[in-house]
Amino acid sequence: MKNLLESFEKMIIPDATEVRIIIVENDTESLSKEMVREFSLRSKFKTDYFLETMQGLVFARNRSVKEARDCDFCCFTDDDETVSDVWLYELMKCQKEFDADGVAGPTYPVFTKILPEYISSFHMPETFPYGTIAESAFTGCLLLRKRYLDMFPGPFDEKLNLTGGEDINLTYFISSCGGVIRYNPEAIAFETFSESRETVRYIIKRTYRNSNTGLYARSLRGVKHYRLKSLPRLVMRLCNGLLTVTPYYIIGGKDKLKGLIKIVNAFGGFHFILGRRNKFYK
Repeated sequence: MKNLLESFEKMIIPDATEVRIIIVENDTESLSKEMVREFSLRSKFKTDYFLETMQGLVFARNRSVKEARDCDFCCFTDDDETVSDVWLYELMKCQKEFDADGVAGPTYPVFTKILPEYISSFHMPETFPYGTIAESAFTGCLLLRKRYLDMFPGPFDEKLNLTGGEDINLTYFISSCGGVIRYNPEAIAFETFSESRETVRYIIKRTYRNSNTGLYARSLRGVKHYRLKSLPRLVMRLCNGLLTVTPYYIIGGKDKLKGLIKIVNAFGGFHFILGRRNKFYK
């Protein structure tokens, strides 16, 4: 968190913009309060600290929205990230240009060492041209109009507390209600990695989680018989993975794990159909 706070201090602030930093620690006791206090004493920003003892990302994010109270926009990022000096400037610039209800940007990984391309490429964010409309987005690098956040209970869904996907679903519902979220590739954040995340084992675990959680989150959007509708696509994905896992591995390069990823993705989906819920954040 210390690195994140220091990166905030270097941000370029758009004209006529008042910034308030809200830190929500999700724990049973205050471990970061003193560090935040010391930062606030020398910071150019008003900084408030809150302890949220209900465990889970959803409770922490909901608390941050609640404590934001009366404001125009909320920007989200995570404590293991840092932001570029133009992060807020680019989010606000894109918002004003399109009168957007949200703006998303990419979060790039910061690895501990040089990695094989088949591992590093898995963690790279998908990027889009400036101004592209995004149906959904991640809270690692995101600005949202507060009025839309106040429209939904939570606003992040507690059913997704341990699985993840609460940000994707919330932004999807905002888009469904007429909100427009744009993409700005220059609104950049950086995520600090640990060695445990730079392994094939982690990629397998994350692929399973993305598939299982992604389908579960979509099933909460009111689509009837979503499990059965997902089955044919998962079967095709499994077959494709089984046919390509060896050729991709032999060819190597950034696609070395592509076949394996398809297989794991399919199993994550099959387990969703069977009622098994990934609890990645437990």
